[in-house]
Amino acid sequence: MHPDLEKLLDLQAKDLTLLGADLRLKGIADEIGELDAALERARVDLDAIRKRLGDGTARREELELTIESQRAAQEKRRTRIEQVKTAREVQALMTELDQARSVLARQESDWVKSAENTQQLEAMVKEAEERLVAQETDQGGERSRLQEAQAGAAAERDVARQIRDASAASVERTLRMRYDRLWFSRTTTVVIPLRGDACGACYTAVPRNRRSQIRAGTHIEGCEACGVILYPANGEG
Repeated sequence: MHPDLEKLLDLQAKDLTLLGADLRLKGIADEIGELDAALERARVDLDAIRKRLGDGTARREELELTIESQRAAQEKRRTRIEQVKTAREVQALMTELDQARSVLARQESDWVKSAENTQQLEAMVKEAEERLVAQETDQGGERSRLQEAQAGAAAERDVARQIRDASAASVERTLRMRYDRLWFSRTTTVVIPLRGDACGACYTAVPRNRRSQIRAGTHIEGCEACGVILYPANGEG
């Protein structure tokens, strides 16, 4: 085997170790993200209920002011009845009182419904707050575990990166650039063994003279179809 191929295989092994560390970190980050998303949903739900409560409270207070105003107006109408002199004026005021009384009754009914709705929303807010606190508490242990795992995985990745960089430094620059382009475009193994007469990645047949050069270790050849760098399998060459 060509000596530079041995260096590439070592670099690829280090890259696979580094990739494994990256995947572990991503998996941990995804788990933390799921916990964050669950809390965010609970907070959004709580905010929505609080908004409904705020709107309901404002509506109730608006009705209270309207009812208070209507009652004051009714009291003035009753006072005016004592002051009017003709039966016609009394009748007109009585009709006005009856109509206003009907309006006031509807408003008072609306206020009762609004007050009941507000009470229900207050209970819902309390329940949502308790659920959020419980969720935060329940996540405490899992978050601690994930944060510890994340720190450990990050430390492992730092070591793997240093080892990978040291391995990469031993590879000839042009060959390393070729390898890096392949690695970042495929994000999988790029130094692949021959499988009989074919590329071990895409199974495209490799011409005989190129197979002979690969097995003899005189040249570093790639697959014409998929571009991977080929090496002799099972100790060939």
